[in-house]
Amino acid sequence: MKLFLIGAGHVGLVTAVGMARLGHRVTVADIDAARIDGLKAGRAPIFEPGLEDAITELGDRLAFTTELRPPRDAGHSFVAVSTPSGRDGPLTIDNVLQVVEALLDGTGPDHTIVVRSTLPMTAPGALTALRGGRPGTPAIVTNPEFMREGSALRDFERPGRVVAGWLEERDRPAAARVLELYAGIEAPTLVADASSVALIKLASNVFLAMKVAYANELARLADAFGADAPLVADGLGMDGRIGRGFLDAGPGFGGSCLPEQAVALARMAASAGVAAPLIDSVSSSNRTHQAAIVSRLGELLGGGPGRERLRGARIGLLGLAFKANTDDVRESPALAIATELRAAGATVTGTDPRAADRARRADPALVTAPDPAAAAADADAVLIVTEWPEYGALDWAPVAAAMRGDLVYDTRGIADPERVASAGLRLERLGRP
Repeated sequence: MKLFLIGAGHVGLVTAVGMARLGHRVTVADIDAARIDGLKAGRAPIFEPGLEDAITELGDRLAFTTELRPPRDAGHSFVAVSTPSGRDGPLTIDNVLQVVEALLDGTGPDHTIVVRSTLPMTAPGALTALRGGRPGTPAIVTNPEFMREGSALRDFERPGRVVAGWLEERDRPAAARVLELYAGIEAPTLVADASSVALIKLASNVFLAMKVAYANELARLADAFGADAPLVADGLGMDGRIGRGFLDAGPGFGGSCLPEQAVALARMAASAGVAAPLIDSVSSSNRTHQAAIVSRLGELLGGGPGRERLRGARIGLLGLAFKANTDDVRESPALAIATELRAAGATVTGTDPRAADRARRADPALVTAPDPAAAAADADAVLIVTEWPEYGALDWAPVAAAMRGDLVYDTRGIADPERVASAGLRLERLGRP
Protein backbone atom coordinates (compact mmCIF):
# COMPACT_ATOMS: atom_id res chain seq x y z
CA MET A 1 0.00 0.00 0.00
CA LYS A 2 1.09 3.56 -0.65
CA LEU A 3 1.35 5.78 2.41
CA PHE A 4 2.04 9.48 2.91
CA LEU A 5 3.79 10.79 6.02
CA ILE A 6 4.31 14.39 7.13
CA GLY A 7 7.17 15.08 9.55
CA ALA A 8 10.72 13.86 8.88
CA GLY A 9 11.74 13.81 12.53
CA HIS A 10 12.58 10.90 14.79
CA VAL A 11 9.07 9.43 14.95
CA GLY A 12 8.30 10.11 11.32
CA LEU A 13 11.47 8.61 9.85
CA VAL A 14 11.39 5.50 12.02
CA THR A 15 7.71 5.01 11.17
CA ALA A 16 8.45 5.45 7.46
CA VAL A 17 11.30 2.93 7.56
CA GLY A 18 9.21 0.49 9.59
CA MET A 19 6.29 0.70 7.20
CA ALA A 20 8.59 0.36 4.19
CA ARG A 21 10.09 -2.79 5.71
CA LEU A 22 6.56 -4.18 6.00
CA GLY A 23 6.20 -3.78 2.23
CA HIS A 24 4.49 -0.39 1.95
CA ARG A 25 5.70 2.45 -0.25
CA VAL A 26 6.06 5.62 1.79
CA THR A 27 6.41 9.24 0.70
CA VAL A 28 7.84 11.40 3.49
CA ALA A 29 7.17 15.14 3.43
CA ASP A 30 8.69 17.96 5.48
CA ILE A 31 8.82 21.74 5.13
CA ASP A 32 12.59 21.73 5.84
CA ALA A 33 14.08 21.62 2.35
CA ALA A 34 17.62 21.03 3.60
CA ARG A 35 16.42 18.04 5.60
CA ILE A 36 14.65 16.58 2.57
CA ASP A 37 17.70 17.13 0.36
CA GLY A 38 19.84 15.31 2.90
CA LEU A 39 17.41 12.39 3.06
CA LYS A 40 17.37 12.13 -0.74
CA ALA A 41 21.16 11.80 -0.51
CA GLY A 42 20.84 9.11 2.15
CA ARG A 43 21.72 11.30 5.16
CA ALA A 44 19.52 11.09 8.25
CA PRO A 45 19.09 14.36 10.18
CA ILE A 46 19.21 12.54 13.52
CA PHE A 47 21.28 9.66 14.86
CA GLU A 48 19.38 6.44 15.44
CA PRO A 49 21.25 3.12 15.17
CA GLY A 50 20.57 1.55 11.77
CA LEU A 51 18.39 4.38 10.47
CA GLU A 52 20.70 5.79 7.81
CA ASP A 53 21.54 2.32 6.47
CA ALA A 54 17.85 1.46 6.31
CA ILE A 55 17.03 4.62 4.35
CA THR A 56 19.65 3.65 1.79
CA GLU A 57 18.58 -0.01 1.63
CA LEU A 58 14.90 0.89 1.19
CA GLY A 59 15.53 3.44 -1.55
CA ASP A 60 12.88 2.01 -3.89
CA ARG A 61 10.18 2.11 -1.17
CA LEU A 62 10.94 5.54 0.28
CA ALA A 63 10.50 8.94 -1.37
CA PHE A 64 11.08 12.39 0.10
CA THR A 65 9.43 15.66 -0.80
CA THR A 66 8.62 19.17 0.44
CA GLU A 67 5.15 18.91 -1.15
CA LEU A 68 2.65 18.51 1.69
CA ARG A 69 -0.19 17.16 -0.45
CA PRO A 70 -0.44 13.35 -0.52
CA PRO A 71 -0.16 11.45 -3.81
CA ARG A 72 -3.55 10.60 -5.32
CA ASP A 73 -3.08 6.87 -4.77
CA ALA A 74 -2.06 7.11 -1.09
CA GLY A 75 -4.79 5.71 1.14
CA HIS A 76 -3.40 6.93 4.46
CA SER A 77 -1.61 10.09 5.57
CA PHE A 78 0.42 9.83 8.77
CA VAL A 79 0.96 12.99 10.81
CA ALA A 80 4.21 12.86 12.79
CA VAL A 81 4.88 16.52 13.57
CA SER A 82 6.06 17.85 16.90
CA THR A 83 3.81 18.81 19.81
CA PRO A 84 6.25 21.08 21.65
CA SER A 85 5.81 23.28 24.67
CA GLY A 86 3.97 26.48 23.78
CA ARG A 87 1.75 29.16 25.23
CA ASP A 88 -0.65 26.49 26.52
CA GLY A 89 2.11 24.42 28.10
CA PRO A 90 3.62 21.10 26.95
CA LEU A 91 2.13 19.17 24.04
CA THR A 92 0.78 22.13 22.11
CA ILE A 93 -1.07 20.78 19.06
CA ASP A 94 -0.91 23.80 16.73
CA ASN A 95 1.34 21.91 14.30
CA VAL A 96 -0.94 18.88 14.28
CA LEU A 97 -4.08 20.95 13.69
CA GLN A 98 -2.43 22.87 10.85
CA VAL A 99 -1.39 19.69 9.04
CA VAL A 100 -4.68 17.88 9.66
CA GLU A 101 -6.67 20.87 8.41
CA ALA A 102 -4.67 20.90 5.17
CA LEU A 103 -5.23 17.16 4.73
CA LEU A 104 -8.97 17.53 5.39
CA ASP A 105 -9.17 20.11 2.61
CA GLY A 106 -7.06 18.08 0.18
CA THR A 107 -8.44 14.54 0.56
CA GLY A 108 -11.78 12.75 0.47
CA PRO A 109 -13.82 10.15 2.33
CA ASP A 110 -11.74 7.24 1.05
CA HIS A 111 -8.66 8.64 2.77
CA THR A 112 -7.63 8.16 6.42
CA ILE A 113 -5.60 10.66 8.42
CA VAL A 114 -3.49 8.87 11.04
CA VAL A 115 -2.12 11.08 13.84
CA ARG A 116 1.11 9.55 15.11
CA SER A 117 2.14 12.60 17.17
CA THR A 118 1.83 12.47 20.95
CA LEU A 119 -1.38 14.23 21.94
CA PRO A 120 -2.74 15.89 25.08
CA MET A 121 -6.14 14.91 26.44
CA THR A 122 -7.76 17.93 24.78
CA ALA A 123 -6.66 16.89 21.29
CA PRO A 124 -9.48 14.48 20.35
CA GLY A 125 -12.04 17.20 21.01
CA ALA A 126 -10.01 19.73 19.05
CA LEU A 127 -9.65 17.36 16.09
CA THR A 128 -13.37 16.57 16.13
CA ALA A 129 -14.18 20.29 16.16
CA LEU A 130 -11.73 20.91 13.32
CA ARG A 131 -13.51 18.37 11.13
CA GLY A 132 -16.82 19.91 12.21
CA GLY A 133 -19.12 17.13 11.10
CA ARG A 134 -18.66 17.98 7.46
CA PRO A 135 -19.74 15.18 5.10
CA GLY A 136 -17.28 13.63 2.70
CA THR A 137 -14.24 14.17 4.93
CA PRO A 138 -11.56 11.59 5.70
CA ALA A 139 -11.58 9.44 8.80
CA ILE A 140 -9.23 10.62 11.55
CA VAL A 141 -7.46 7.98 13.64
CA THR A 142 -4.85 8.30 16.37
CA ASN A 143 -1.96 5.83 16.43
CA PRO A 144 0.66 6.75 19.06
CA GLU A 145 4.14 5.27 18.96
CA PHE A 146 5.83 3.46 21.84
CA MET A 147 9.43 3.61 20.60
CA ARG A 148 12.57 4.43 22.56
CA GLU A 149 15.34 6.52 21.08
CA GLY A 150 18.40 4.36 20.57
CA SER A 151 16.31 1.25 19.85
CA ALA A 152 13.45 2.77 17.84
CA LEU A 153 13.72 0.53 14.77
CA ARG A 154 13.72 -2.58 16.92
CA ASP A 155 10.82 -1.22 18.98
CA PHE A 156 8.78 -0.59 15.82
CA GLU A 157 9.28 -4.17 14.69
CA ARG A 158 8.76 -5.73 18.13
CA PRO A 159 6.37 -3.41 19.98
CA GLY A 160 4.67 -4.21 23.25
CA ARG A 161 1.36 -3.26 21.60
CA VAL A 162 -0.11 -1.43 18.62
CA VAL A 163 -2.99 0.91 19.47
CA ALA A 164 -5.43 2.89 17.31
CA GLY A 165 -8.04 5.41 18.45
CA TRP A 166 -11.24 6.62 16.81
CA LEU A 167 -12.57 10.17 17.18
CA GLU A 168 -16.21 9.39 16.45
CA GLU A 169 -18.13 6.18 15.89
CA ARG A 170 -17.82 6.57 12.12
CA ASP A 171 -14.01 6.39 12.50
CA ARG A 172 -14.02 3.02 14.29
CA PRO A 173 -13.73 0.87 11.11
CA ALA A 174 -10.89 3.08 9.85
CA ALA A 175 -9.05 2.60 13.15
CA ALA A 176 -9.27 -1.17 12.74
CA ARG A 177 -7.92 -0.86 9.19
CA VAL A 178 -4.94 1.16 10.43
CA LEU A 179 -3.93 -1.83 12.53
CA GLU A 180 -3.98 -3.93 9.34
CA LEU A 181 -1.09 -1.80 8.02
CA TYR A 182 1.07 -3.45 10.69
CA ALA A 183 0.46 -6.95 9.31
CA GLY A 184 3.64 -8.94 9.81
CA ILE A 185 4.27 -7.56 13.28
CA GLU A 186 3.33 -9.87 16.14
CA ALA A 187 2.01 -7.77 19.01
CA PRO A 188 -1.19 -7.28 21.00
CA THR A 189 -3.53 -4.74 19.40
CA LEU A 190 -6.18 -2.44 20.79
CA VAL A 191 -8.82 -0.24 19.17
CA ALA A 192 -10.38 2.30 21.55
CA ASP A 193 -11.76 5.82 21.68
CA ALA A 194 -9.13 8.49 21.01
CA SER A 195 -9.32 9.96 24.52
CA SER A 196 -8.48 6.62 26.09
CA VAL A 197 -5.68 6.10 23.57
CA ALA A 198 -4.19 9.53 24.38
CA LEU A 199 -4.19 8.65 28.07
CA ILE A 200 -2.65 5.23 27.38
CA LYS A 201 0.29 6.96 25.72
CA LEU A 202 0.75 9.61 28.41
CA ALA A 203 0.14 7.24 31.30
CA SER A 204 2.68 4.74 29.95
CA ASN A 205 5.49 7.28 29.73
CA VAL A 206 4.71 8.96 33.04
CA PHE A 207 4.57 5.57 34.77
CA LEU A 208 8.01 4.77 33.36
CA ALA A 209 9.26 8.17 34.51
CA MET A 210 7.85 7.42 37.95
CA LYS A 211 9.76 4.10 38.06
CA VAL A 212 12.99 5.90 37.14
CA ALA A 213 12.39 8.56 39.79
CA TYR A 214 11.63 5.87 42.39
CA ALA A 215 14.78 3.93 41.49
CA ASN A 216 16.85 7.11 41.81
CA GLU A 217 15.43 7.86 45.25
CA LEU A 218 16.20 4.28 46.31
CA ALA A 219 19.78 4.77 45.08
CA ARG A 220 20.19 7.80 47.32
CA LEU A 221 18.85 5.79 50.25
CA ALA A 222 21.31 3.05 49.35
CA ASP A 223 24.16 5.55 49.46
CA ALA A 224 23.01 6.81 52.86
CA PHE A 225 22.73 3.37 54.46
CA GLY A 226 25.26 1.26 52.56
CA ALA A 227 22.80 -0.83 50.55
CA ASP A 228 23.32 -1.91 46.92
CA ALA A 229 20.77 -0.25 44.63
CA PRO A 230 21.13 -2.70 41.68
CA LEU A 231 20.51 -5.63 44.03
CA VAL A 232 17.49 -3.81 45.46
CA ALA A 233 16.19 -3.29 41.92
CA ASP A 234 16.76 -6.98 41.13
CA GLY A 235 14.74 -7.93 44.20
CA LEU A 236 11.93 -5.54 43.30
CA GLY A 237 11.91 -6.77 39.73
CA MET A 238 11.31 -10.35 40.81
CA ASP A 239 7.79 -9.31 41.72
CA GLY A 240 5.75 -9.91 38.58
CA ARG A 241 3.48 -7.01 39.49
CA ILE A 242 6.45 -4.62 39.30
CA GLY A 243 9.04 -5.95 36.84
CA ARG A 244 12.70 -5.01 36.48
CA GLY A 245 12.45 -2.51 33.62
CA PHE A 246 13.22 1.17 34.32
CA LEU A 247 14.47 0.44 37.85
CA ASP A 248 18.12 1.21 37.11
CA ALA A 249 19.34 4.27 39.00
CA GLY A 250 21.00 7.02 37.00
CA PRO A 251 21.21 10.80 36.69
CA GLY A 252 17.49 11.21 36.02
CA PHE A 253 15.19 10.80 33.04
CA GLY A 254 15.42 13.02 29.98
CA GLY A 255 14.60 13.17 26.29
CA SER A 256 11.58 14.41 24.41
CA CYS A 257 8.96 12.20 26.07
CA LEU A 258 9.23 11.45 29.77
CA PRO A 259 10.03 14.93 31.18
CA GLU A 260 7.59 16.80 28.95
CA GLN A 261 4.76 14.31 29.41
CA ALA A 262 5.22 14.13 33.18
CA VAL A 263 4.71 17.91 33.31
CA ALA A 264 1.91 17.80 30.75
CA LEU A 265 -0.13 15.14 32.55
CA ALA A 266 0.21 17.01 35.85
CA ARG A 267 -1.02 20.22 34.19
CA MET A 268 -3.91 18.40 32.53
CA ALA A 269 -4.98 17.04 35.90
CA ALA A 270 -4.74 20.50 37.45
CA SER A 271 -6.73 22.12 34.64
CA ALA A 272 -9.48 19.55 35.15
CA GLY A 273 -9.51 20.11 38.91
CA VAL A 274 -8.22 16.58 39.54
CA ALA A 275 -5.92 16.21 42.55
CA ALA A 276 -2.90 14.16 41.43
CA PRO A 277 -0.11 14.55 44.00
CA LEU A 278 1.74 11.43 42.82
CA ILE A 279 1.85 12.61 39.21
CA ASP A 280 2.80 16.11 40.38
CA SER A 281 5.82 14.74 42.23
CA VAL A 282 7.46 12.93 39.30
CA SER A 283 9.11 15.97 37.69
CA SER A 284 10.13 17.53 41.01
CA SER A 285 11.69 14.22 42.08
CA ASN A 286 13.77 14.23 38.90
CA ARG A 287 15.04 17.76 39.54
CA THR A 288 15.75 16.97 43.18
CA HIS A 289 17.79 13.94 42.14
CA GLN A 290 19.98 15.91 39.76
CA ALA A 291 20.67 18.53 42.42
CA ALA A 292 21.48 15.72 44.86
CA ILE A 293 24.04 14.25 42.44
CA VAL A 294 25.84 17.59 42.34
CA SER A 295 25.86 17.80 46.14
CA ARG A 296 27.10 14.22 46.41
CA LEU A 297 29.93 14.95 43.98
CA GLY A 298 31.02 17.83 46.21
CA GLU A 299 30.92 15.58 49.28
CA LEU A 300 33.05 12.97 47.50
CA LEU A 301 35.64 15.63 46.69
CA GLY A 302 35.89 16.29 50.43
CA GLY A 303 36.98 19.34 52.37
CA GLY A 304 33.58 20.88 53.13
CA PRO A 305 29.83 20.77 52.50
CA GLY A 306 28.94 19.36 49.10
CA ARG A 307 28.11 22.35 46.95
CA GLU A 308 30.63 24.65 48.68
CA ARG A 309 33.44 22.21 47.82
CA LEU A 310 32.59 22.60 44.15
CA ARG A 311 33.50 26.29 44.05
CA GLY A 312 36.61 26.52 41.88
CA ALA A 313 36.59 22.80 41.08
CA ARG A 314 37.05 21.51 37.54
CA ILE A 315 34.73 18.71 36.41
CA GLY A 316 34.99 16.55 33.30
CA LEU A 317 31.53 15.43 32.15
CA LEU A 318 31.36 12.16 30.18
CA GLY A 319 28.17 12.09 28.15
CA LEU A 320 25.88 14.89 27.01
CA ALA A 321 23.04 13.02 25.27
CA PHE A 322 20.11 12.13 27.52
CA LYS A 323 20.88 8.43 26.93
CA ALA A 324 23.26 6.29 24.90
CA ASN A 325 22.78 5.57 21.19
CA THR A 326 21.23 8.94 20.38
CA ASP A 327 22.39 12.49 19.73
CA ASP A 328 19.29 13.92 21.42
CA VAL A 329 20.01 16.38 24.24
CA ARG A 330 16.46 17.51 24.92
CA GLU A 331 15.94 17.63 28.70
CA SER A 332 19.27 15.83 29.06
CA PRO A 333 20.26 15.11 32.67
CA ALA A 334 23.83 15.89 31.65
CA LEU A 335 22.96 19.45 30.66
CA ALA A 336 20.84 19.94 33.79
CA ILE A 337 23.75 18.73 35.94
CA ALA A 338 26.22 20.91 34.05
CA THR A 339 24.03 23.92 34.84
CA GLU A 340 23.86 22.90 38.52
CA LEU A 341 27.64 22.48 38.64
CA ARG A 342 28.27 25.90 37.13
CA ALA A 343 25.78 27.45 39.55
CA ALA A 344 27.82 25.90 42.38
CA GLY A 345 30.96 27.59 41.06
CA ALA A 346 32.55 24.69 39.18
CA THR A 347 34.09 24.76 35.71
CA VAL A 348 32.65 22.07 33.43
CA THR A 349 34.01 20.51 30.24
CA GLY A 350 31.82 17.90 28.57
CA THR A 351 32.33 15.31 25.87
CA ASP A 352 30.07 12.91 23.98
CA PRO A 353 30.58 10.51 21.04
CA ARG A 354 27.56 11.91 19.16
CA ALA A 355 25.86 14.82 20.87
CA ALA A 356 28.50 17.52 21.44
CA ASP A 357 27.32 19.80 18.63
CA ARG A 358 23.68 19.62 19.70
CA ALA A 359 24.70 20.14 23.34
CA ARG A 360 26.58 23.36 22.50
CA ARG A 361 23.56 24.67 20.62
CA ALA A 362 21.28 23.83 23.54
CA ASP A 363 23.70 25.24 26.14
CA PRO A 364 25.99 27.90 24.61
CA ALA A 365 27.83 28.26 27.94
CA LEU A 366 28.97 24.65 27.80
CA VAL A 367 32.61 23.93 26.94
CA THR A 368 33.15 20.66 25.10
CA ALA A 369 36.14 18.50 24.29
CA PRO A 370 36.67 15.83 21.63
CA ASP A 371 37.34 12.90 23.98
CA PRO A 372 37.35 11.89 27.67
CA ALA A 373 41.03 12.64 28.23
CA ALA A 374 40.62 16.16 26.85
CA ALA A 375 37.48 16.70 28.94
CA ALA A 376 39.43 15.56 32.04
CA ALA A 377 42.33 17.99 31.56
CA ASP A 378 43.19 19.45 35.00
CA ALA A 379 39.91 18.08 36.38
CA ASP A 380 39.36 17.38 40.06
CA ALA A 381 36.73 14.79 39.16
CA VAL A 382 35.18 13.02 36.20
CA LEU A 383 31.42 12.53 36.25
CA ILE A 384 29.86 9.84 34.02
CA VAL A 385 26.33 10.85 33.04
CA THR A 386 25.50 8.97 29.81
CA GLU A 387 25.83 5.19 29.56
CA TRP A 388 27.75 5.06 26.28
CA PRO A 389 29.37 1.62 25.75
CA GLU A 390 32.60 3.47 24.97
CA TYR A 391 32.83 4.52 28.62
CA GLY A 392 32.49 0.93 29.76
CA ALA A 393 35.53 -0.03 27.70
CA LEU A 394 37.48 3.18 28.32
CA ASP A 395 41.25 3.19 28.79
CA TRP A 396 41.48 5.29 31.94
CA ALA A 397 45.27 5.78 31.89
CA PRO A 398 45.17 8.86 29.59
CA VAL A 399 42.30 10.26 31.63
CA ALA A 400 44.24 9.82 34.87
CA ALA A 401 47.32 11.43 33.32
CA ALA A 402 45.27 14.46 32.32
CA MET A 403 43.52 14.95 35.67
CA ARG A 404 44.77 16.85 38.71
CA GLY A 405 42.41 14.90 41.00
CA ASP A 406 41.57 11.21 41.20
CA LEU A 407 37.76 10.95 41.56
CA VAL A 408 35.51 9.20 39.05
CA TYR A 409 31.83 9.43 40.01
CA ASP A 410 29.79 7.04 37.87
CA THR A 411 26.04 7.70 37.92
CA ARG A 412 25.35 4.89 35.42
CA GLY A 413 27.35 2.00 36.85
CA ILE A 414 29.06 1.49 33.51
CA ALA A 415 32.75 2.11 34.29
CA ASP A 416 34.95 -0.99 34.71
CA PRO A 417 36.19 -0.87 38.33
CA GLU A 418 39.41 -2.76 37.55
CA ARG A 419 40.31 -0.45 34.67
CA VAL A 420 39.63 2.62 36.80
CA ALA A 421 41.64 1.28 39.75
CA SER A 422 44.56 0.20 37.56
CA ALA A 423 44.82 3.80 36.35
CA GLY A 424 45.21 4.93 39.97
CA LEU A 425 41.77 6.54 40.15
CA ARG A 426 39.09 6.33 42.84
CA LEU A 427 35.72 5.08 41.62
CA GLU A 428 32.47 5.99 43.35
CA ARG A 429 29.16 4.74 41.96
CA LEU A 430 25.64 6.00 42.54
CA GLY A 431 23.69 3.66 44.83
CA ARG A 432 26.50 1.12 45.26
CA PRO A 433 28.60 0.58 48.37
